[in-house]
Amino acid sequence: MTTTNKDRQHLPDRETTEKLYLELRPSYERLLNDIYQQLCKIVEGAGLSVTIKYRLKRFDNFCDKLVRLSKLQGSELLQITDLMGIRIVCPFLEDLETIEQLIAQKFEILEMERKAEQHSFQEFGYDSVHLLIRTEPLNCPAQLPHSCDVCEVQLRTILQEAWAEVEHELVYKSDIGIPNHSIRRKLASLNASLTLSDLIFQEIRDYQKEIRRRGLKCRQDVESMSYDYGNIQISQLPEWEETKQFDDPGHDYLTSKKLETLMLGGLEAHSNNQFQKAIDIYSAILNLKLDPAIFSLVYNHRGMALFALAEYQKGVEDFNNSIEYNTENTRAWSNRGLAYRVLEKFDQSLEDYDKAIEMSPQQYEGYWGRAQTFFEMKLFSRALSDCHKTIERKADFAPALELEKMLRRKLF
Repeated sequence: MTTTNKDRQHLPDRETTEKLYLELRPSYERLLNDIYQQLCKIVEGAGLSVTIKYRLKRFDNFCDKLVRLSKLQGSELLQITDLMGIRIVCPFLEDLETIEQLIAQKFEILEMERKAEQHSFQEFGYDSVHLLIRTEPLNCPAQLPHSCDVCEVQLRTILQEAWAEVEHELVYKSDIGIPNHSIRRKLASLNASLTLSDLIFQEIRDYQKEIRRRGLKCRQDVESMSYDYGNIQISQLPEWEETKQFDDPGHDYLTSKKLETLMLGGLEAHSNNQFQKAIDIYSAILNLKLDPAIFSLVYNHRGMALFALAEYQKGVEDFNNSIEYNTENTRAWSNRGLAYRVLEKFDQSLEDYDKAIEMSPQQYEGYWGRAQTFFEMKLFSRALSDCHKTIERKADFAPALELEKMLRRKLF
């Protein structure tokens, strides 16, 4: 590896360096495999689907790079930082940021380079994130010249990887330049197309996630409502005199029924998604003289039917009445918390769920509702804590288990 160039006079002898490289290679490979296993563990724990490759730089490539870099910067401060290299290839752009955060939690990052920032909008070149992470020193008396205790980790999408592989063959490894302006423009156009494809793939994934989020929210709301359907105890309802008339002649068909039958009819319509019919029946019942506790129950049910029709503010008004008639109606507090969350009045939503939890700390519904509000506020750690409390009280509650899994991917 000797050379007549003054800046390269301090490069080590090639034969001696190769002998040392072969002696140290098993130690480097063990260390590299250990880092690989750690990275596999953290990305699998986050539920990510990626491909991880690793390699120890071949000796000839190591020497060639030493010579090449010494021409540019001299040999005294020369360091080869990619002797050990790991590449993580992800399907989507957002995965890159997630993995970068995971690596930062596990390893010390000494340097970060975003390759795309080196190019103007008129240039072509592959996009990639390169991280240098600190490694444990080799447990060996000698060290390979110009090496250091780092490992280079490259993060790319599948399309970035495809571009980099082709560009490496056409440009980096070729001994023929690309002076033709037309060819350069074609390469730039191809690179731009791949970049746009990455963005479109990410946009499609974001859309799918939003659809899933809405579906989850819908299932959660239905779960909350369906729990409420069976909350009323018919045995608590007083008898209603069949001869009593409603002020509203439109409800004359109800006058021959007992209150118990009316309430069952309202609940049946509610459970069959006939929300307007349920509201009409609940409204008719509220025209009767009832005990405060019964008023509270019926207002709560009508509020949930209004909620189902997206009449959120009217639902809040019924929940207010329900709480006014019976401040111990835990479900009314929780349901008003749900309505406030949909109206994005998050502070009021949290206050109502806090009250519900205070009154019924052994029930899961208050914790579950509060977890969803924290999630909407992007307070993911608090949401995860309330998910755990929900699952402690109802271990098979699927929506909480699903949200917990999602939160773990975001946080860990």
